[in-house]
Amino acid sequence: MNKIVGIATGIGIAIIVGIIIFQISATMWEKVSVDEYYEKGGKVAGVVYPDNPQLLGPLQINKDKYLLGENVYLILKDLKPGDKGSVLIITPENIIFDEWGFNGSEREMQKKYFKPQLLMSKNLCEKEQLVGTWTLMFRGYDMAKINFDVLEDILPNTEHHFEECNVAYVVDPTKQDSGLDPSIALP
Repeated sequence: MNKIVGIATGIGIAIIVGIIIFQISATMWEKVSVDEYYEKGGKVAGVVYPDNPQLLGPLQINKDKYLLGENVYLILKDLKPGDKGSVLIITPENIIFDEWGFNGSEREMQKKYFKPQLLMSKNLCEKEQLVGTWTLMFRGYDMAKINFDVLEDILPNTEHHFEECNVAYVVDPTKQDSGLDPSIALP
């Protein structure tokens, strides 16, 4: 009788271990290459890297590796009324790509996203200028930073964004050639 119970227990344990291993392998994130995406006609599990939150105090981004063409999502949360300043988004060539202001007395949480892209106004006209380690930091406090990598692979179907440098248009109603009358208030 004890021999049968021992064999049944061993078989039960083997089945449970097998199920656990199957579940773990079935739920593991599998990133495929951009080339494989096109070879399989877009029928793949994932081209982008999985979420891997990066934290710096109240600042958080959703992952540490991005393909060119992907949005980078930023969250500032748990801001206190005295928290006021800005977050600098810096390219691998130490160019300030964007500056995001915040004021804790107005909102305790803010969200933003951006896409590393070619911009003539920032003199970023080659995709190689976007590839590398980017930095997020609070203005005036360079002791703590969040770094993330933008890789040379381009997110499928966004290749046209990296072929030529674009002008980010800004309408200035005070310029004489703007087509707007500066004496008329804007809505």
